Amino acid sequence: MIAMTMTRTRRTTSVLSVAGALVIVAGVVGTRGGEPTIAAQELAVPEGDAERGRLLFTDYTCFGCHGYTGETGRDPRLNPLRLSQDGFVAYFRNPPNPRRMPPYRQADVSDQKLVDVYAFLRSLPSGSPEAESIPVLSDILKEIR
Repeated sequence: MIAMTMTRTRRTTSVLSVAGALVIVAGVVGTRGGEPTIAAQELAVPEGDAERGRLLFTDYTCFGCHGYTGETGRDPRLNPLRLSQDGFVAYFRNPPNPRRMPPYRQADVSDQKLVDVYAFLRSLPSGSPEAESIPVLSDILKEIR
C-alpha cells in the first residue's frame, strides 16, 4: 500500500514538473506581432565558426583518435559527418562508450565550442568515394532500391 502511494506521488510530481516547465517555457518563448520575442531568439541554435572549430579540434586533440581530416583515425569516422548538429552535441555530452570517449560537460566544453567543431567537420571535403562508384556497393544499392 505504501509503495503504491509513493508511486502515485512520484507520478503526480512528475506530471506537475512537466506541466510547470511547459508553463515557464510558454511564458519565456512567445511572439509579438508574429515576430519572436528576444527570449525566443536566445533559444535559437548557435551558428558555428569553422575556423574556431579547426583550432578547437587541434586544442582538444580530437585528431589523436579521429585523424586530422576526421576520417583517418582509429576511432569512429567524423567525415563525412552523419549526425545533425543537435545529435553531435548530444553525443559529446553522453557518448555511448565513455571509456573510449569521455563525456564533455557544459562546464568543460560549451555548446558553442561543440557547434564550432561541428562547423569545421562539415567544412572538410571527404576523401571517401561515393558508394555508387564502388562496384560491389553499387550492386548492393541496386538490389535494395
